[in-house]
Amino acid sequence: MRIGLIQSRGIGDIVIALPIARYFVDRGHEVLWPIHEDFIPSFRAAAPYVEFIPIKKDGVHSMYEVPLECLQSRDCRRIVPLYSRLDHRPDIINDKFARSFRFDEYKYAVAGVPFREKWNLRIARDREREERLFQEAGTGQDFVVCHLQASSVRAQLDVAAIAAGRDIVEITARTDSIFDWISVIERASLRIMIDSCFSNLTEQLQIPGPKIFIRHAEMAFTPVMLGEWTFAG
Repeated sequence: MRIGLIQSRGIGDIVIALPIARYFVDRGHEVLWPIHEDFIPSFRAAAPYVEFIPIKKDGVHSMYEVPLECLQSRDCRRIVPLYSRLDHRPDIINDKFARSFRFDEYKYAVAGVPFREKWNLRIARDREREERLFQEAGTGQDFVVCHLQASSVRAQLDVAAIAAGRDIVEITARTDSIFDWISVIERASLRIMIDSCFSNLTEQLQIPGPKIFIRHAEMAFTPVMLGEWTFAG
């Protein structure tokens, strides 16, 4: 069966939902997924099992109406909107699920995929790009990695005090793919992350070691975290 997923933006949301696509593919389905064109290069490389379709950022309609038309034109037999809230289209939301679940649980519930699959994130890693970024970061043997900038808020946290003399690497827009940062995150002795695509990636890849999670959204829009996190903010 050809299945279409609708979650065109929010890199963190797409990372959260990637195992849904893999679950369907592993069961013999073809998955099509329209996402904003800026995200296409990194996600096509990391998740080649999905047919990502580029769409332009064009206001609210690029969130649902444009992806829907795109998927319908490609004869998808099942189309799953993954949004738990969409202000201009409340009619597509499963109200019962939205009231009962956090936003990441919601995505799996409406897709009919077991929530435990969220931690079965499988991606194709580009080790050369990862190593190049690690070398550019110029860290010592013992360092802290932090990501403090979410889409609309920056965390106010004294990272230097927490690092206690260790080198600090802050994740910034140094590369056009979030996946290039995986080796840096893996090799750090501590990870300090605001609720974002990087905390999702770290959590879903089950990267071991101490981590600090900086929460900034209301609980319904804070993902379920099962790793070795302590919480700030």
